[in-house]
Amino acid sequence: MKPIGCGCRYGNIGRRIAKLDSTNPEPALPSIPDREERLDAWLALTGQSPGPEGPVRLPMLTGSMLPDIPVGAVLEVEKVPGEHCRPGDVVVYRVDDRLVAHRILWRIGLGSRRFFFEKGDTNERGGWIRSGKVCGLVTAIHAGPDRRPLPRDICRARANRAAVLREWVLRWPRRLRDLLRPAPR
Repeated sequence: MKPIGCGCRYGNIGRRIAKLDSTNPEPALPSIPDREERLDAWLALTGQSPGPEGPVRLPMLTGSMLPDIPVGAVLEVEKVPGEHCRPGDVVVYRVDDRLVAHRILWRIGLGSRRFFFEKGDTNERGGWIRSGKVCGLVTAIHAGPDRRPLPRDICRARANRAAVLREWVLRWPRRLRDLLRPAPR
């Protein structure tokens, strides 16, 4: 059977259009107004259309930010340039045509450029992104009927920094050994 939907890739937040295939014979699609609202929010954050005034709402699709942000929670995202973000903030950034929400652990500046080391709270590894990729800042979470503001969490950022450094230090001897090993002939 031929898949339906736009076939787009998605990050851990944003638009998700179900496909009809053998693993998902009857996709549960949200209502049409809900899908249109999510698509409008996604387009506004990625700069493809003018955005609405105030925050946009997008669903969290994965568990990369557990326990702070549960799967299925709706994120309130303020459109903020990357220069205003600090370690501890949960930001939304663009990777190709996907939107991803992760926490900033480090912020460095090289000349006029800013770089962030981002990582999901439950992910083992993170990565560096340019501040220009940041689309917005998560300000609140809607989980069920209640709304919870999401403040900057410096303590969690420090704990994640320590975990990243510990993993790097533990793996460094093996990486060094692999680099110094003679190449096979």
